[in-house]
Amino acid sequence: MAELILHHYDMSPYAEKVRLMFGLKGLPWRSVQIPIVMPKPDLVELTGGYRRTPTLQIGADIYCDTKICARALERLHPDPTLFPVGDDAATWGLCRQGETSFMMVVSVMMGAGDVFDEAFMEDRKKMAPGVDFSRAPLIVPAKLGQLRANLDLIETLLCDGRRFVQGDVPGIADLAWYHPHMMLGAIPQGKKLIDALENVPAWMERVAAIGHGSRRELEAADAVTIARDAEPAPLPEPSAPAVDASDRIELGENVIVLPEEVGSGAVAGELVIDDVHEIAVRRHSERAGELVVHFPREEYLIVRAG
Repeated sequence: MAELILHHYDMSPYAEKVRLMFGLKGLPWRSVQIPIVMPKPDLVELTGGYRRTPTLQIGADIYCDTKICARALERLHPDPTLFPVGDDAATWGLCRQGETSFMMVVSVMMGAGDVFDEAFMEDRKKMAPGVDFSRAPLIVPAKLGQLRANLDLIETLLCDGRRFVQGDVPGIADLAWYHPHMMLGAIPQGKKLIDALENVPAWMERVAAIGHGSRRELEAADAVTIARDAEPAPLPEPSAPAVDASDRIELGENVIVLPEEVGSGAVAGELVIDDVHEIAVRRHSERAGELVVHFPREEYLIVRAG
């Protein structure tokens, strides 16, 4: 089985979510440090345009977005599971709610000032044209209130003595709730909010203690070479179309994958997976050869090219 290669930078909260997946599953992996801001030439060579962090590479298969990373890791390394209670629908719902905290935390950090350097701020402004970042301090109190409301959900769950969000065994719901609030705890206003709670601080310590598995560094150029020397994994048998419509896009058509989050970068290729939870395109890279780039269905659009 091909090595797991994570393209990330250490301060990325979403990368922390995947690093903890490696830890929970006890997996070895290779770490490719990518730039925090554009340009990211080696990453984009693999993805075809997607620029966000993290991206998981397994040979010549490239997984964009932590949701599809989780599905891939669960399929390839099912034990121990990311879904310990067996109710996947409820677990994904918990994950979705927890990650609503992410942009709230970003707003608080931007409003707090002196957290992000100028290069980072300029890069994010390009990703969100029309957003007036200078007004961020005005909404800090409101965002802290929203975060307190979100944290109350976890505080309430933990009141019965359970060690993790869904019981005594950690799972992906813990990782999804932990990573934005880990970032919140890095600033005084956020740390004060968390420390005032009875159960959340100890839960965060337990999640952090899961660790990151076994990490070894890898140069970005070497990761591109690994992709070039590999072949994409065999495609699954086609399932029923996600949407049965007369004008639906068929497998084999040339498409563009468009993340709904502005500034994430579009990816063009041949549609090769189109099921309920996953879409993927085959594309060719001059340096990396033939690749299959995978996305979750949620928050990604596919449109015909041209």
